[in-house]
Amino acid sequence: MKYLFYKILTVVILILSVSCVNNHKKSIEKNNKPNILFLLTDDHRFSAMGSTGLENVKTPNIDKLAEAGTRFNNAYILGAQHGAVCSPSRAMLMTGKSFWNLPETITAMWSVPNQDRGKYQDITFPEVLRKNGYMNFTTGKHHNGELMVENGFEAGKAIFSGGMATHFGIGVRDYTTKTGWSKKYAKKETYSSELFADAAIEFLQHSDTLQRPFMMYVPFTAPHDPRTAPEEYHQQYPAENVTLPPNFMENHPFPKGEMLIRDEMLAAYPRDPQEIKKHIADYYAMITATDHHIGRIIEALKASGKMENTIIVFSGDNGLAVGQHGLMGKQDVYEHSVGVPLIFVGPGIPKNKKRDALVYLHDVFPTICEMTGLEIPETVETQSMLAQIKDAANKGRERLFFTYTTWRQDKKEPRWMQRSIRDATWKLTLNMYEGKETVQLFNLKESRWETNNQASKAEMRPKIDSMRLKLMEHSLKVNDSARYDLPNWGFPKFKR
Repeated sequence: MKYLFYKILTVVILILSVSCVNNHKKSIEKNNKPNILFLLTDDHRFSAMGSTGLENVKTPNIDKLAEAGTRFNNAYILGAQHGAVCSPSRAMLMTGKSFWNLPETITAMWSVPNQDRGKYQDITFPEVLRKNGYMNFTTGKHHNGELMVENGFEAGKAIFSGGMATHFGIGVRDYTTKTGWSKKYAKKETYSSELFADAAIEFLQHSDTLQRPFMMYVPFTAPHDPRTAPEEYHQQYPAENVTLPPNFMENHPFPKGEMLIRDEMLAAYPRDPQEIKKHIADYYAMITATDHHIGRIIEALKASGKMENTIIVFSGDNGLAVGQHGLMGKQDVYEHSVGVPLIFVGPGIPKNKKRDALVYLHDVFPTICEMTGLEIPETVETQSMLAQIKDAANKGRERLFFTYTTWRQDKKEPRWMQRSIRDATWKLTLNMYEGKETVQLFNLKESRWETNNQASKAEMRPKIDSMRLKLMEHSLKVNDSARYDLPNWGFPKFKR
């Protein structure tokens, strides 16, 4: 029956509302807190939004969010230590901790025994909200195990547990604290973003039964490949009309150790301009299709009467190259791979503003806590962005650090390592592959496309040395195994 799930959900809400509210005063305090709608796309780079003016992609609904709120121009993920970048990115987002201090049970579940997968100790931001009276609902992709859903959410519909899947007929399950997990099911004719948006909209249509604020988390599986949007969106992007990015290259400028990973094998070597245009066209179609369904969710939020008291967060879990620098994937620390969209909309948030502060995606955890007046757990390592949202002059951090490593199967020897540091202007990236270090230095204020490597200029030597020292200090602080002062960074000669 169509509404059976929501009848069960209503019972769960009523039971939990009674247990969570101890007196009238606490009830008023909780009801006055803002709702939260968190929209997360998959493999969506910062530049692939119409509002940036950097790419010819249509994102009218995301652009409206940027106009209605505050957009960060320098939001990033920390990186990863394996090719499935989505998993550690989402684990860091949920816990507010860097992957240096998170277990592989949630950052790389496939590498641990089955009985340990999904286990973790740190509190997540959905758990904080739930413990403080929020009704938490989710739909979409969860890449860190079922336990994180069970601890953080009272209900969910059309939940996908995994990294990637087909976009038509994706296998999903429902969940409530009362009934547990349903059997897996699939709607073969329904596009993934439509499926998740439908679940979110149904929740909003029933949200008038809530006696307390809600947090709805909607992590899409798009625009992650396979790049198969509904045909009407592919028709909007004829490949011959696509413009190649300024940093398109037929081959990466120097050898790196991830050229045979699945993502990189999606296009032939050397990269053919026409083939890459087709990939970009399909990538844009995926983004525009998902943008449409984001618009549907926002309209449902308005129709519910809860828009004015809802904080909307929009972001992506990581970026994607799709031909930039001769690459296809996200297994690196270039801007196209670590840079992500990040927009905040809602009560008290400045409208149509842009911020250049340097922030991480996992800064969202303490930011939500501060926005809702909740205490930030001691386990959270990162910092709130609220001061930067409120005041453009508040730049926050002086620098950010990025890392990427791929280890051999024995996990004792890396195949490919990148370490990077950026400040307001400059970005230094150190690359180690097969015993050879390659240095890159880019002026990001000059161009964020990273095409003009200035590392070979003699006058840049002091800049490189200074940034390298800061990078080394950071690596020691986080117990990184890379030692830039030693041959091969402290490892025997790298091999594939």
